[in-house]
Amino acid sequence: MAVPAPPPVTFECGDLAVYESGTALYSDGTVGYEAVCDTYVPPAEPVLQYCDYGGVAVYTDGSSSATDPACASAADPGSGASGYPYDPSQDRNGDGVVNGYERCGLACGEDPTSGEIQMQYGCEQGYITGPQCN
Repeated sequence: MAVPAPPPVTFECGDLAVYESGTALYSDGTVGYEAVCDTYVPPAEPVLQYCDYGGVAVYTDGSSSATDPACASAADPGSGASGYPYDPSQDRNGDGVVNGYERCGLACGEDPTSGEIQMQYGCEQGYITGPQCN
């Protein structure tokens, strides 16, 4: 008489609220790793977004570096390189660099300044009211 073969061992992916990504729960009661259960996606390589004042490189992931050679010319305050196009009318302190806080923004048909973005958010959230929110 032949002994019946045991049923095949199957698995299901563990609940991410309880288990680490990649955890497999096998039908025989064991726990292990299965690539199809691994939901980890490595972050994309950060890309240089712009060179800020002082030659600081600002990347798309929010990190920054003062040693990126792509921003070496921005380290010289007289170079006019700050990540923003140099416009003498916006150089309010006359240092040869247009810093973010010196930019004209929407009033000049440019991208909004950080202050304008903060104002818009405050108006949308309702904690800023008045004619500036129109």
